[in-house]
This record gives sequence, C-alpha cells and structure tokens, in this order.
Amino acid sequence: MPSLDLEALPRDVRAAVEAMVAGQEVTLRRDGREIGVLVHHPSVLVGTVLGGPEPERAGRGDDDGGGPERVPEGVMVVATATKLSKAARQRLSDELGDGYVVLDLLRAPTSADVVLTHPVSPQLLGSLRGMFPQARIIVTEIEDDELGVSAPGPVSRLLDAGASAYLPPRPLREVAANVHAYLTGSGAPQLTAGGSDPAPVAALPSSAEETAPPG
Repeated sequence: MPSLDLEALPRDVRAAVEAMVAGQEVTLRRDGREIGVLVHHPSVLVGTVLGGPEPERAGRGDDDGGGPERVPEGVMVVATATKLSKAARQRLSDELGDGYVVLDLLRAPTSADVVLTHPVSPQLLGSLRGMFPQARIIVTEIEDDELGVSAPGPVSRLLDAGASAYLPPRPLREVAANVHAYLTGSGAPQLTAGGSDPAPVAALPSSAEETAPPG
C-alpha cells in the first residue's frame, strides 16, 4: 500500500491532507475537471487527540473560549457544527423564530436539542453524538452569498455535475411516488441553484409524518 510522510510533503499538499485528516473532503481535479473526493480512514482510535489544537476550535473566530453559554429555560437550543459568524447565527435564530437560540457548538450546552452540521465523516458525526447525546443531528448543505457562508457537500456536487434531482434512501414504492411527483411537478420543493437554468429539485417524503424529525 502506498504511503505518504506528511513532513515530506509540499506545504499546500500537506495542508490539503491535514484538512482531510480533520474530517473534510478533499476534491481531486485533473485538467480543471473534478474526478473524485479523498476521505480519511483513521488508523488510531476515533476521538484520540494526538497533539495540536482542540478539534474545531482553531479558526472559529467568534469563540472566546468561555465555555457553554447559559440559556433560558424552555428554549430550543440549536448548536452549529458548521462554522458561522455571529451575524449568520443571529440570522438563523431570527428565521427559526421565537423560542430558539443558535449557538456555536463550542458554546452550546451538552443538553442542546439540535445539532446542525454540514456533511462530515461518520466518525465526526459519532463525535457530535457523543458531545450532544440528546440532540437531533441535522445534516444540511448551506450556500448563502449574503452572509458569506459556503458549506457544500456531495448532493450539491451531484446537482452541479448535471443531476436533475436527488432522492434520499426510500423503499421502491416511495421512490416511485417521489419520482412521479417530481416528473409531474406535484409537490417536489425546489432547491435553489446558481445560474439561469431551472433549479434542480429534491423530492422529499410524501407525508407529514415522514418529514417530521424523529423523536
């Protein structure tokens, strides 16, 4: 099996590999075209920190290292694993409405109700589950030019590459129903996409019970 010595790599290549080790996907391109994505499979125990800064703390500009914030009783606490500015978190909180507070994961209490994250590795999802054992974990891709947030993932890449729609895993009966709904335009909400072409569509579960998050 080929091996790489991180210390011997050029600086830019090493930075990309270290980002991959930290859980990010690294896109491979040849002649300007995307040909694949590199992912990291650790050979050490997941959760073991081998030197360096605390995971995800470096570069979170709004974090003052003060630990979890105190939150009023009765509010729904949303912890963001995706790095967002204070302005972006405030916008998200405003859009969610009264009764919600949005905090960076480093400032959120372990009793947080929801964790919002961009697509990450299963290992990092497991770490988030360990940090917030009671929370519902919601994976979302974000593209907000106004607030300077870009957190794409594999679904965005598939749609950008030419896919017309994306269906999450479902039994064939529901796949057929969602394909029919998409083709007939009877209830498949649109995903916003750049450019002048019609936006791709994501077919979602067909009943209110299926769209509700698990209890």
